[in-house]
Amino acid sequence: MRKQNIPFLVHVEEMFRDYFPDPMYTLRLKRAVQALKYDKVFLMVSGVEDDHPIQELVDVTYEDQYIDWGWGYEPDMFNDVEKSWIIPALGHEWTWIPPELRNDHFDHVNIFVGGGCESECLQDFCDILDHLNLYYKKIRGYIY
Repeated sequence: MRKQNIPFLVHVEEMFRDYFPDPMYTLRLKRAVQALKYDKVFLMVSGVEDDHPIQELVDVTYEDQYIDWGWGYEPDMFNDVEKSWIIPALGHEWTWIPPELRNDHFDHVNIFVGGGCESECLQDFCDILDHLNLYYKKIRGYIY
């Protein structure tokens, strides 16, 4: 059985569009999905200022593939149960592991990561994957 190819794109909301590496960012991803390079695409959405993912990316994903996850997490923001899902992070001091990643569903898939900012939020997401012992590959063309 073939492993699924699943990219996670961190913070690709409209407000970050100006940071994308080039104007072809969304078109390249859309073409990759249409060419069946990826089985699913998950968008890590911060919800800052009620901003929404870029429409072209929404066109190639599904709403149930949004994961609400941002930055600025602190241990004292959570109850005791959720506090156990706060881990140290290199991009920001702490990060939180969202419920969607707390199972073994992603143990047997090829994980790819993109989005940004590479040394901040994307780094925090990579810290989560490292903490969960999930192997991933960064896609340079999808990082800002």
